[in-house]
Amino acid sequence: MSRTEQAAKLLRLTRLDALARRTWSGLLIFNYHRFGSAGPHDDPDLYSATLEDFDTHLAELADRFEVVAAGSAEWSDDAPARRVAITVDDGYRDQVGAAEVLARRGVTGTFFVCTGFVDTPRHAWWDEIAWLTGGGACDLPPSEWFPTGLDSAGMSTVAFRRRVNLAYKARAGEYGEKFLDDLADAVGRTRLTADTSDHWMSWDDVRRVRELGMEVGAHTVTHPVLATLPKQRQHDEVATSVERLSAELAEPVDLFSYPVGARASFDDATRGVLRELGVRRAFSFYGGVNGRRHDDMFDVQRAGVYAAHSTPVVRVMADLPRVLCKN
Repeated sequence: MSRTEQAAKLLRLTRLDALARRTWSGLLIFNYHRFGSAGPHDDPDLYSATLEDFDTHLAELADRFEVVAAGSAEWSDDAPARRVAITVDDGYRDQVGAAEVLARRGVTGTFFVCTGFVDTPRHAWWDEIAWLTGGGACDLPPSEWFPTGLDSAGMSTVAFRRRVNLAYKARAGEYGEKFLDDLADAVGRTRLTADTSDHWMSWDDVRRVRELGMEVGAHTVTHPVLATLPKQRQHDEVATSVERLSAELAEPVDLFSYPVGARASFDDATRGVLRELGVRRAFSFYGGVNGRRHDDMFDVQRAGVYAAHSTPVVRVMADLPRVLCKN
């Protein structure tokens, strides 16, 4: 049993959960990614819950909080003390089921879509890394991606995958394809070529999510780490995604979430691009809760939900977000 699960059990047994909730105020946003179980060509770290567990999460949260829409909710001093919102990133097809669960619960979720994967379905870089590293940890030679190489001694396959993933985020920039080609050569595996048309939402799916009452925002075209790109390339990634969504939905799109979403994933240039394009709110993904004095609309904070998080864990995260909602 993890420490968080132990805390959840203790709060429940001592009936201190209601008291714990009084330790924070503002807006807590839980961010999800994929729903279901990972296949051989998927990054298992992207999975947040099954649809059944997601439904249970929503029931537990709605029993304790007002669940609101992330794109329009207020959390100033005049708003209700504690609110929770749900967002979903990337645009995988399994997320349509999540939109249906939200709609049945009467909850407005916010879905951020990578438009390039809708227009031209292909394997995302994180799924390719999961596949290429899936044969087990191995040493990697010095390269532009690993300046001193990578010593894999004692490293599990999971740790190896995550280490390579971090290197991609930090160094691939505009050269993601070269990174993946070099990785394939280094580990001796062929890059993925399987059909991915069933991985991603179609435009009909995106419209279906919107028709179910969900908010829809942009998440770039190809999911790069924006701060590693020149400003013009950042502009192109954001502008194209906003324009494609606006055209397909026949309405303005002014919500955005940063790919990866860590503090280092966006910079002043990114913020400038968002302002130029009329984005109203931009969402990060490094944990935290938006306190009632938090007024940075280009860094609306979100906390991640992962497959390892049981329903009691999600519940205690909502009770004590300042302690437990740190990605």
